[in-house]
Amino acid sequence: MVERLSEITSRLTWFIERGELDGAGLAVVQGGSMVLEWYGGEGAPGLPAGPEVLWPLAAVSKLYTATAILALVERGLLTLGMTAASILPEFDEDERRAITVRHLLTHTSGVPYEPVDMETLLQQQLPLDELIEAAFTEPLDFAPGSRIGYSDLGYAVLGMVAERVTGRPFPEVVQEFVLMPAGLHATHFPLQGEENERWLARVVGGLGDGLPWAMYGARYGLRLAHPAWGVVATLPDLVRFLLHFTPHAPGRLLARATIAAMTSRQTPETLGLPGWGLGFEVGGGYFGEVDLFSPSCFGHTGATGCAAWYDPVYDLAVVFVSNRHLNLGRERFLQRIASVLNGVVAAVT
Repeated sequence: MVERLSEITSRLTWFIERGELDGAGLAVVQGGSMVLEWYGGEGAPGLPAGPEVLWPLAAVSKLYTATAILALVERGLLTLGMTAASILPEFDEDERRAITVRHLLTHTSGVPYEPVDMETLLQQQLPLDELIEAAFTEPLDFAPGSRIGYSDLGYAVLGMVAERVTGRPFPEVVQEFVLMPAGLHATHFPLQGEENERWLARVVGGLGDGLPWAMYGARYGLRLAHPAWGVVATLPDLVRFLLHFTPHAPGRLLARATIAAMTSRQTPETLGLPGWGLGFEVGGGYFGEVDLFSPSCFGHTGATGCAAWYDPVYDLAVVFVSNRHLNLGRERFLQRIASVLNGVVAAVT
């Protein structure tokens, strides 16, 4: 197996040498045992990729938000059937009144993906509440529950829901109910402190890359603690987080029943693929990047080039981090991610 996995790391080295990737890390866990932890290239200029580098996780962040929401469900502060309007008066109008917590978690709310003028809003370095105002003002894309429509703004609303029912800032909720009980000491939401900034990977091609208002930059974007894309973590910490949803959990984060609900399909088959659990993509990637995984797989991929997937049929966890954004070429981005995930599952099986 090690020899077959070396073909994957050689492919990643080739991506780095030809300039397709700047830096990357790959971890493979089978049967609860780490069989590969590999790094190559640079996380940022002068920062070699390694176990201490902090990688902006982009949409993989939604798994942390979903976990916090389900922790509140376990404690009786929320239910999946509660309407957002019952908690947020801003949603108490005809179009949005039917949206539930379940709709927001499964991307079936109809709330738009993100503001149409996202780049302009970032350039103004607005606070989070102003950055996500479109969730309350722009028309819904469809009637709640009638379709699947991937939504960053929907997850921003979930953060606000958690704040209202707990009376606390959402980052504190995530810290108490996710990061601390999971033992994630190298995961940050938001990113703070010059020492942590020193270990931050640079996301090449992300909005505002290299500018003060960069979406995945240390000075503004990652200080927002956006519930849809604001988490940064080391590769070992991301592996540890994912393992909490497998039979090899390093501790108790959520009840087994909660984990089963999060990692099984919650959207009707009539709404098509990919299916969504509660936070997790189920049975196939939103990007179409898990061709060889079984229909029971679950995970998430982010536009910064990060992916975390588990297949219970093969008892296989694959976690990949890199820092070349989808904006620089969607087709090639997806080919790179798929070549890693497919290559690992083929090697292991």
